[in-house]
Amino acid sequence: MAGERSKSIGEVGESIAENFFNKIGWGMPSKGVYFQCIKPKKHALLTAKNGEKTQHGIDFQVSYKSSLESDTLNHLVISVKHLKDSKYPSSATQKFKGYISDLVHTTECFQRSSERREVNLGYKGCKQINDIPVLFYISSKDPEDFDFTIKLQTSRFMNDYDIKELYVVDNRKVSFVLNVLTYIESHYSDWEWYFYHPLTGMNIADSTIMQHDKKMQVEFLTSPFIPFLLKKKIGEHETCKFLVASIDDFTESNLSKLITYCRKNTNDSVSDVEILTSDYFPDDHDRIKRKVLAAHEVELNITLGNYKPNFRSLANV
Repeated sequence: MAGERSKSIGEVGESIAENFFNKIGWGMPSKGVYFQCIKPKKHALLTAKNGEKTQHGIDFQVSYKSSLESDTLNHLVISVKHLKDSKYPSSATQKFKGYISDLVHTTECFQRSSERREVNLGYKGCKQINDIPVLFYISSKDPEDFDFTIKLQTSRFMNDYDIKELYVVDNRKVSFVLNVLTYIESHYSDWEWYFYHPLTGMNIADSTIMQHDKKMQVEFLTSPFIPFLLKKKIGEHETCKFLVASIDDFTESNLSKLITYCRKNTNDSVSDVEILTSDYFPDDHDRIKRKVLAAHEVELNITLGNYKPNFRSLANV
């Protein structure tokens, strides 16, 4: 019975993850990808028969051409862990480190797999290929906005691995993204919305990159904010709106940084900007808003909003 329940919990977690990936434009990822382990002794789990690992399995695998780096293909190797009967650990426990270790080892062997080579054939002109481990780590016992990754900030266990990047997606990040998308879809139901991809020194040379599309870049999983471009056609005229949602609370410093970002990433075709946090309320923050706007002397039409309102928001309807 314990095995059956464990399987059920895992299936629920995978279903949540799959639907989340679909919401952020990752489509229908490959599921249950298996391939040979190239380091059977080094990668062996404590429970492995004969002390060796024979194969690795990936819960989900997503590949796409990056919009933030020129001529770059990203392979996401995704592991899903769902805590149903227990809360998040208070630190990077040995069990959690085991999840990371297994995911890193899986990614290492994926780099040498025929499955990866086959996926590569579908993407032409990519000079760089990134293999990126992603741990989708959610807990049904903790609040939806629980921040687990903050508990990893003082841990040095990642120094044990020679990897360029790794992402841990917890309750807080999943809820943040879903709440923002729900806000956009409800408040701008007659607009087309897109994730915005800023031009930087890393992608400006690639003329094939679109500055906005429906696919969320993996880098935004750890970003404190996510930018969007909204479009609406009125007759022959297309109206554009720039929207930035921040996972951090409303503060004078945060608002100032977000306004600076908006000014750098808007052009003459975009004059309307909306900045969202989860705790903005005019009666609490109007003084700060006026102070920051006056300091920046912005020509943009900037409005502030709350992507996670409560009953107090009714005062502003």
